[in-house]
Amino acid sequence: MLFAQYQLVKLAAVTSIVGLLLAACATTTPPPPLDLACADLARAAIPMGRVTKAALIPAGKQKVNMRTSSPEFEVPAHCDVWGRLRERTGVDGKPYHIGFNLRLPLQWNGRFLFQGGGGTDGVIRESVGLLPGGGQSAGALLRGFAVVSTDAGHQDETGPLGSYLFGLDPQARSDLGYAHLPPVNAAALALIHQAYGRSPDYRYFSGCSNGGRQGMMAAQRFPDLFDGIIAGAPAYRVPYAAAEATQQIQLLATISPKAANGRPLIGSAFSRNELKTVADGILNACDALDGAKDGMVHDIKGCQFSPKTLVCAAGQTTGCLTAAKADVVEKLFAGAKLSNGTRFYSDWPFDPGLNHPGWMVWRIGLNPTAMPPGAVNATLIPGSLAYAFTTPPDQPTDLYEYALNYKADLGVPKLSARSGIYKESADEHSNPTSTNLDGFKARRGKILFFHGMSDPIFSANDTVRYVEALRARDSVAEFERYSRLYLVPGMTHCSGGVATDKFEMLQPMMDWVEKGIAPQQLVGEAGPQSPWPKRTRPLCAWPQQAFYKGQGDLESAASFVCR
Repeated sequence: MLFAQYQLVKLAAVTSIVGLLLAACATTTPPPPLDLACADLARAAIPMGRVTKAALIPAGKQKVNMRTSSPEFEVPAHCDVWGRLRERTGVDGKPYHIGFNLRLPLQWNGRFLFQGGGGTDGVIRESVGLLPGGGQSAGALLRGFAVVSTDAGHQDETGPLGSYLFGLDPQARSDLGYAHLPPVNAAALALIHQAYGRSPDYRYFSGCSNGGRQGMMAAQRFPDLFDGIIAGAPAYRVPYAAAEATQQIQLLATISPKAANGRPLIGSAFSRNELKTVADGILNACDALDGAKDGMVHDIKGCQFSPKTLVCAAGQTTGCLTAAKADVVEKLFAGAKLSNGTRFYSDWPFDPGLNHPGWMVWRIGLNPTAMPPGAVNATLIPGSLAYAFTTPPDQPTDLYEYALNYKADLGVPKLSARSGIYKESADEHSNPTSTNLDGFKARRGKILFFHGMSDPIFSANDTVRYVEALRARDSVAEFERYSRLYLVPGMTHCSGGVATDKFEMLQPMMDWVEKGIAPQQLVGEAGPQSPWPKRTRPLCAWPQQAFYKGQGDLESAASFVCR
């Protein structure tokens, strides 16, 4: 970490501690009830910033975000606090700040949850303590947690490039990567102390995707912030996953028809029937390895599948692939490589969930004839790669063209480069790859990982490799004192897919942190999008996997064992 940024983070931490101590000393009587004192928090002093609004929100179902697209959530009566930290002018001449939203329930359970972000952030998401697993719920807030969320230090601008232009400012890059965590945490704790007259008994973090990556950053860089961290589908090597996505686009382009403008229609690279053929091929090869033919692949270590087995025989036109398409499938799962043969991101587990909209929306899009393609890999990912991770930043105006022409041999080295005002590389500001969690373990912190095996943007295999590296460094016994990984067959990015993707992680985390009860297996339940709406399955702590006992209801988790 650069010295100036270290000093900034250190100042935030010290200011927070001093502020809390002063508040504690000054509080000779309990604070007034929060329903009466909520509005007063608009004038509260907080480290490195200011409160912009505080208002009492009644219990009920309502929007809880400034975004017009925000859904409604069931919420308890709470004090809704908005604020800004570290207001400044960037090197690009634009105003920046770290925005946050803290929700303080009138009936507080003494716990605090920092809700991780997603994508490139830039907006303050619904700070209701959204929990892992399928479906949306106000989760932690409804359970009595104080909950904070943040835009991670920049605000999306209008226009097609508005989500990425922040990457031209080096501090905004670092803020998104990790530097927003201590100041937002300090401000939230100061406001919690003023509202309730005391600090939280326990502090948790929960996030998926970029939020999962932020949780890993906290455990590695700021081990004193949280007692328990839930890190789902962690984007912990997001610059390299972004570079990988461009190579997937280029592979798909080789088998795609052309639009009128001459560009490949990657949405037509595979038909739904062809994706089903691949999914069926994976099931035929690997479904029964766990002892049950149930449309799910649990034994990912044992699954050996070759897409070349799907090549059409002479005269065959259905239920098969052309040799070119089978070759593309094989390369998509193998992971992109540089010209010297080095894989720079990851391979991918063979899972039948690729035949699902949650996979398609990332890789090929849902509209076969859309131009530019609706695939997230052709829009969001190239923008973040060009503006936020490449040093110095590329500044394309046509993101699809950028993805089609990205040269990995030239571009991947720029992910570890520094240049001019960009004193940190993407490796430094965005990749929490260290296996040294000694500080986090010393204070008995716990971290739970989960990942869907059909995640189309961050490979579950890459998360497995990180966890295996932790186990190798610390020993299996030591690792199991502070961490677990749960893989979810069929689940796409963070939730969804043909999967038992509804599961509880917050309560097991609380039991581990607060009672010393380590989680073993979780139970996943299929959501309404699944063909098995009543199915349950054990989600096993890696490297254990679920196996059928040989008898019992195939729809019940009780018929399976982790081994």
